Amino acid sequence: LRVELARSSSEKTLNRLLTEQRANRFLGDVVAISGIQSGILKEKGALDRYQSKEAVYFPTEWRDPDGYGVGLHQTIYVIGYNSKLVPANAVPKGYEDLLNPRWKRQLAWDPEEYYLFGTLMKARGKEKGLEFWRRLAEQQVNFRKGYTLITELLSAGEFPVTVSLYQHRVDEYIDKGAPVQWVAPNPLVGGDPNRIALLKNAPRPSAAKIFIDFMLSVEGQKLLQDRGRSPGRIGLGPKNPRLKGAKVFTFHVNSGEYEQLGKEFNKVFKVQ
Repeated sequence: LRVELARSSSEKTLNRLLTEQRANRFLGDVVAISGIQSGILKEKGALDRYQSKEAVYFPTEWRDPDGYGVGLHQTIYVIGYNSKLVPANAVPKGYEDLLNPRWKRQLAWDPEEYYLFGTLMKARGKEKGLEFWRRLAEQQVNFRKGYTLITELLSAGEFPVTVSLYQHRVDEYIDKGAPVQWVAPNPLVGGDPNRIALLKNAPRPSAAKIFIDFMLSVEGQKLLQDRGRSPGRIGLGPKNPRLKGAKVFTFHVNSGEYEQLGKEFNKVFKVQ
């Protein structure tokens, strides 16, 4: 098979696919997108049902119950810090440590991180979770859009610590020799699994199904693992040995719940 990739953010991919659907123009065959956006595509009728023979090797909660996609991998949320700016005895060990007065106006974060916001409330209970976020808001967090940008700024010393980053992204910078490191907080949160699915009216459905099967196979999953991702296939795990055997907390959220989390986030942090 010859595969042509169109890479973009989940939000841009979602908008593009919905626009193509409204125009009755079907250019792609397969989509790999965040679980939340995959759910929206399913609700809008933009996906087709395909139950890959490889799906049985994935956790039940990673599989759409109606056959509209399977989770390929998930991102792991960690606390990032600049190893040149933060002495070893001051490295935050968990989220509560971010409330230390020394980090006031020193923390960086993404202004649309509604998922982690909701996941901690789910793990701790709504009231305890909200109380933590309100206290964090008092730290006067510096908001910057996008984890790649935030990791770059952390590496450059713009900020000493981040509220959260993607573990695989920090590892990429570590491999380049950047002065960044990460801590796995408790709970260790994994993103809503990035799902692969067959698009409605795919021009090349047979080839699309072969590609989906491959990406869910051991070989395909190891490719993702080698790129630092945390694959979903049972028996595989994150590439980084620091995460071996780690218990990952995952929060499955639909589009309506996600929208509500956004409103609560903005109310707490007053970013919009």
